[in-house]
This record gives sequence, structure tokens and C-alpha cells, in this order.
Amino acid sequence: MIDDRACQWAARIDRGLDDVERVALSAWLAEDGRHRGALLRAQAALSLLDRGRALGTVENEPGSVENHDRRRLLRVGVAGIAAAVAGGFGLRHWLRGAPISTAVGEIRRLPLDDGSFAVVNSTSHIRVAFTPERRDIELSRGEAWFEVAHNKARPFTVSAGPVRVQAVGTAFDVRRRDGASEVMVTEGTVKVWSTASDAGPTLVTVGQRAIVREAGDVMVSGLAPNLSDQRLAWREGRIVLDNMTLAQAAEEFNRYHVRTLEIDPALGNRQVVGWFHTDDLDGFTQAAAVMVGGRVVRDGDKVRIVP
Repeated sequence: MIDDRACQWAARIDRGLDDVERVALSAWLAEDGRHRGALLRAQAALSLLDRGRALGTVENEPGSVENHDRRRLLRVGVAGIAAAVAGGFGLRHWLRGAPISTAVGEIRRLPLDDGSFAVVNSTSHIRVAFTPERRDIELSRGEAWFEVAHNKARPFTVSAGPVRVQAVGTAFDVRRRDGASEVMVTEGTVKVWSTASDAGPTLVTVGQRAIVREAGDVMVSGLAPNLSDQRLAWREGRIVLDNMTLAQAAEEFNRYHVRTLEIDPALGNRQVVGWFHTDDLDGFTQAAAVMVGGRVVRDGDKVRIVP
């Protein structure tokens, strides 16, 4: 069954895919238009189990032996939860009008009441406000990716301060930054604008990225063929570095950890490459130090790469 296969893929994504599995997953998603929705449901079910754990009594630290055991149990149990979701469990209704916050290092996959899906990145906060006429989401901090169910009669709008992103039946990512928001379109077309400006909306299509400043300036640029997938690898718990500076890479990793990684200014502009799990700060730190010819210094909750 499609749902059973989707559960298997959700479990594999949860623990990390190798190169062969990534190719196989892409082929499976391309086989049938229903596969992507089934996978999103299964991932949402896995996220629900994580949320249930957070409300329970087990308190394992990320990376601990107990946490790896929990992941194995989730992979066993996700099929039952996903079947319940597919059979009308009502998870979408649980999220109607709900504020959703993620902790440091947490990535949450959630079905919305209208059939859309949201993937919420680490240290982010959104609020869902759906009515019969409108679908509004407020992103007060962080980042979220949305796959929007088609419904022309109910506009789907994400607000990030005065910045607005509106879509009907499309997929896009919004990352809020100081004084601006970055919008990346992975499917279809969106309209972007700022309520602080009298300028009309700007169209951003698939394969494009827009920086929308709160004052109203909009800068649209095309994306390199693989940049969108690399930039959004966080949805699968990965960070892909493609000739990124060490300082930029450290900034990305610090989004997912309480411990902070600091870079000596003498090394900050050196280039690093590779892909890593978002929870593998130690692995990245060691690899990055080798790439830039530095060394790792640890001081309590701080980790530094120095010459």
C-alpha cells in the first residue's frame, strides 16, 4: 500500500538517507502524484509522536543513547499513527487556529486544516488563522515551508511583519530575517509585497528567490538548478554546504543548537563543502576545521574553530 511505503520512507528520512536512498526516494515520488501527499502524512504522524513525547515523561537529550532508541521505536510505531491520520484521526482539526512553536533543533511537519502542509524549522513560531473566506498564517520568527492546497476562493497568505506572501495551490518557503524576509518558490507562483509600501505585488515563480524588505523593496533573483534543494535540505534534517563560507555555515548550524560555534575572523571567509545532519555539530566542527586548516577549541557550551 502507498501509506505503508510512505511510512517506511518517513522512517528512513528521520534517521538520514544515503545517496542510493535519495535516488530511490526521488524515483518513488515521481511514480505517482499521490506519493508525495502520503509521505507528508507519514512525516506529520512522526512529528505527532515527537510532540506526544514532549508532553510526556521521557526526557532524553538529543544524541543520547536513549534518544536513538526512541527513534527506533518511532520507526516501528509510525505506521499505526499514519494509518489513523489517513483514516480520519482528526489531526488537521487539532491544528485549526493553533499557535505552533519549535524548540532549538526541532523540525515539525504538520498538516493544516485545509489540506495544506507546513514544515516548521528550528526556533520558529507560526500562528494559523483560517476562516471560511481566508487562510492566514503569521510567521513571527524563524522559517517555514508550505505546500498549499488549491482553493482560489480562499487566499493563502503568510505574514512576516509587514511582508506578505500569497499563493494558491503552490509551494514556497519563507524565512524571516532582520528587516526583511526571504521567499523561495519551489512550485507555482506567489505574490509578495509589504504593507509598509504603496507598491503593488511582485510575482515570484518557481525557481526564483525574493528578498522582501519590510520597507517595501523587493529583489528577485533566479536560483541555480540545485540551490533550492540544498537550501531547503533542513526539511529532512540536513544542511548542505556548497562553497559556503565557514562563517555562514556556522551561522546555519547555530540555528539548531544551544551550544554555539564561533569562528575566528581569520578563518571566516574560507570555503567549506559537504552535507551534514543538523544535529551533528561535532561532526561538522571537526570536518570544517580540517577543510580550513584550523583546530577546534572547546570552552563549556562554546566551541571555536581557530587557526
